[in-house]
Amino acid sequence: MSGLSPANTAASHRHLAMVAALMAIFTTIFASNVPTPLYSVWQAKMGFSSTALTAVFSIYVLGVVTTLLTLGSLSDKIGRRQMMVPGLLFILAGAVMFILARDIYGLGIARVLTGIGTGIVTGASSAALVELEPDGNWTRAATLSALFFTLGAFAGPTVSSLMLGLGDAALIWPFAVTLILGGMTVALLLLIPWPADIGQRHPDFRWRAWRPTTIKVPREMLGAFIFAAAAICLAWSTGSLYASLGPSLATKLVGIDDRTKAGLFAAGWQLMAGISQFACKRQPLDRLLLVGPTTLIIGLGVMAAAVLYSSPWMFTLATLATACGAGATGVVGIASISNTAPADQRGGINSAFYLMAYLTMASVVLGVGFVSDMIGFAPTVLGFTSIISCAALALMLVALSSKRVSLW
Repeated sequence: MSGLSPANTAASHRHLAMVAALMAIFTTIFASNVPTPLYSVWQAKMGFSSTALTAVFSIYVLGVVTTLLTLGSLSDKIGRRQMMVPGLLFILAGAVMFILARDIYGLGIARVLTGIGTGIVTGASSAALVELEPDGNWTRAATLSALFFTLGAFAGPTVSSLMLGLGDAALIWPFAVTLILGGMTVALLLLIPWPADIGQRHPDFRWRAWRPTTIKVPREMLGAFIFAAAAICLAWSTGSLYASLGPSLATKLVGIDDRTKAGLFAAGWQLMAGISQFACKRQPLDRLLLVGPTTLIIGLGVMAAAVLYSSPWMFTLATLATACGAGATGVVGIASISNTAPADQRGGINSAFYLMAYLTMASVVLGVGFVSDMIGFAPTVLGFTSIISCAALALMLVALSSKRVSLW
């Protein structure tokens, strides 16, 4: 029986490498989101404030931003697999730290390690998928990346929510799952035959000549950049509320006593936002500029009503509406920056774009935690819904005044 031809062997290697890159994305985003339903459990067990809880969530951004500012383009030089493996080791170290954490400082260290790993893996694996796609189809590669990103964001909080009934073991087993996934992915990356002509170390690379990623936006692009960044920041602000305080909101303000169900709201939000992004990818931007922020405003209004009337049903509708609105608005930001960024400056512009998004996420969450300790959780959430609604309305008005969209 004859063996595979060289062409078939090369194709097989490509497919295996794509599977490994997709597993790296899934595992990383799973690990980033798995703590979401556990924050309120840690808060009750360790006795820290809402400000401290949101600080633990937000310090993750420190790890991601540090990576964006220093290692963002390094995989272009030393190779995709050579960056993914160390990044996953940071993810594994974060999972171990979560298991061992006995106070808020341990949780903070775990989040920083996870953030560093996330920043390293997502950039390198996304670039690898584009290069490994057999037909050079960038759209298909981006779709696969987004699909596994969404699946990881949904699976992480789902697993930890379902394990909340295990008592203290609920603070261990979700991270054991992370360790298993991470170990399998590292083994796959190390053992598979990686295509020799794709994503390898640049032959002329020298460490002494390497410089950190440049964060720069051309002056002539500032207007388009600010608009796109505003759209992605608006989308991520609501997502960060669900990821950090969503389960607490459900149990303390909406009347959902079951922590498992409360945690699943965060998972459901991630899933609906991902579905919304997929559904909106082929829609015209001018339509999304109206539909996205409008749906987000409606969802935030229903969220405010859910808090005022302690209604789980209203909170369910609010979760669906805000996720759909945020997903559509996020597509506006990503598409706007992709369509306007010059090819030779895209790396630095994209880094600046996501830097703004991550900093906004951290600022919003920290602000909500700090204010809720001062005036109470319910008034803070009502204030949040009002501020983000005004921001969404402002985005639409700017789009209309700048002729990015027309009502007729």
